[in-house]
Amino acid sequence: MKTDNSTARYASHMPLDAIGAAGQECIGAAHVMLIGLGGLGCAAAQYLVSSGIGRLTLCDFDTIAESNLARQILFHAEDLGEPKVKAGGRALHALNPDVELETLSLRMSDESMREHFPGCDLVIDASDNYGTRLAVNRNCRALGIPWVMASCVRLEGQLMMLRPDLDGQACYRCAYGQAPDTLEDCPGAGIFAPVAGIVGAAAAHFALSHVAGLEMPAGLHLFDGRHWAWRSLGIPRDPDCRECAGKDLTR
Repeated sequence: MKTDNSTARYASHMPLDAIGAAGQECIGAAHVMLIGLGGLGCAAAQYLVSSGIGRLTLCDFDTIAESNLARQILFHAEDLGEPKVKAGGRALHALNPDVELETLSLRMSDESMREHFPGCDLVIDASDNYGTRLAVNRNCRALGIPWVMASCVRLEGQLMMLRPDLDGQACYRCAYGQAPDTLEDCPGAGIFAPVAGIVGAAAAHFALSHVAGLEMPAGLHLFDGRHWAWRSLGIPRDPDCRECAGKDLTR
């Protein structure tokens, strides 16, 4: 981070007992990796950068299509066909040039996660498939890195803070079990654009709060956009979970 995180840009955080100057300094020293620069990731990235995160690594292999523009609010019509991380990085640099930005235009694999996760304080998974989230789960567990899972479809969203650095907490597979890698995605099932923004902003809230030193609630948090309701489910650790037991971590 190039700038003093107590400057006027972050003045609104200073009076907050839960954040203040000390929490803002923690935000300015933190490194977050964001996987997926779709509707969720665009919203999360903007709040991370505007709030002064020290370093943000953006990862997405895709290019911008016209159907993205309703909800992926970092992008504009003139960006069509451009890699998402390139256009997104440019927009985020304009938003706050003091944040260190790194871009990875690739589909994350176990190998790339093992290469790029070390040194991160937190990972946000805003991807759109179950297989990637399982890979994030096992690699964050292996490295003891906290991560935030965010997903949305139709008028519904899901959010979960996972703490593999703490003993005894449930992992992503404990919550979702053997769900196939054929779950509905946004292009197939549809997504109401503001829902992606709401859940993406919530993911940024969890991430920034965590790096500032606040304890975020465990469990699975479900957003119902049709009826404007959040509900939270406690997720116990599954004693038969093979990932928690360190077994079969390649699938």
